[in-house]
Amino acid sequence: MSTRQTIHSLPRPGAPRSVGVRGRGRPTAVETLHETASLIGAPPIYGPPIIFVLGPWLLLVLLLIPPAAFLITLVLVVAAAAGVLVAVSALVASPYLLVRHMLARHAARRRRVASEHRAARPRPAASGVSRGRLASSPAPAARPVHRLGEPVPRLGSPLR
Repeated sequence: MSTRQTIHSLPRPGAPRSVGVRGRGRPTAVETLHETASLIGAPPIYGPPIIFVLGPWLLLVLLLIPPAAFLITLVLVVAAAAGVLVAVSALVASPYLLVRHMLARHAARRRRVASEHRAARPRPAASGVSRGRLASSPAPAARPVHRLGEPVPRLGSPLR
């Protein structure tokens, strides 16, 4: 049987039809969907998946239908506007984010250097008697700490 006969010949009325999974004459919608999904997502062993071939043709056919063409155009315009908005906001926000990052690194370095400096200097004696009284200094009052770990500045003191 040649290809031309296969394509153009109609099935005989008494010929058996393909049988679905349940033994009925027609497969259910779910069976058809599973079969189609497996064909669309097939790995490209012998060529690209069929969606790469038929997808652009489907888009062109949908563009021939005026309501679908309007909706597709509207979606593309909204997507392009969103892309431009994201790009502009990234350009505007990047200097602020860079300055914030640099200030945080500078503050962390200052804290690290200060803690290393405190650890390297010798501590005075904890207690001693001088002229009959205790010579140790009272413990400094604890300063309130901000939620980010930095001390809260006192009124009238500079912020640094």
